[in-house]
Amino acid sequence: ITIQDAVDASNDATMLWNAANDQFVFSHTIRVPDVHSVKFGDLGDLSIAHNSAGDSVIDNHTGDLYITNKADDKDIIFRTDDGSGGFTTYLQLDGSDTRIAVFKETRFYDNVKAVFGNSADLQIYHDASNSVITNSTGQLTIQNSTDDGDILFRSDDGSGGVTEYFRLDGSLTKTYFEQNAQFNDNVKLQFGAGA
Repeated sequence: ITIQDAVDASNDATMLWNAANDQFVFSHTIRVPDVHSVKFGDLGDLSIAHNSAGDSVIDNHTGDLYITNKADDKDIIFRTDDGSGGFTTYLQLDGSDTRIAVFKETRFYDNVKAVFGNSADLQIYHDASNSVITNSTGQLTIQNSTDDGDILFRSDDGSGGVTEYFRLDGSLTKTYFEQNAQFNDNVKLQFGAGA
């Protein structure tokens, strides 16, 4: 099918049926006006549209929605405005490195948990007043594998700043207390393996 330009034949558009590949081939860009959509499926279950508010919308009404890149070692890259008139990558599904790369801050709002494990056994969240780390299976391990590195425990210093209270010193293999430790009544401090 040829759609002719009445003024300039070089602008004629064609729509060809490629029987070998069971597809139509268009020679020019297809433009769908605002509010109207392109629909797929017998009942139009998948639609792509641009609305009058300036938003681009992909709607699926049946089954799952798959986004797949089948090119070997290639990625799926999510980009948007960078706040300075350009655009930048926020999230990358890296097919060659087989990992998800995050390039921007990820924010979890109050009471929204980051959960880990098949049964959500480890949870980290902030409830608008307090930050909470909860483990419900096995041991909770805090480990610094850096040679001679320390683990520092710091908190408010009572004067608007932050100070170290104690640290696990990896180079001297000692535990250092930088602030007073108070043991309440009937709480024992025991020494020796058989205490």
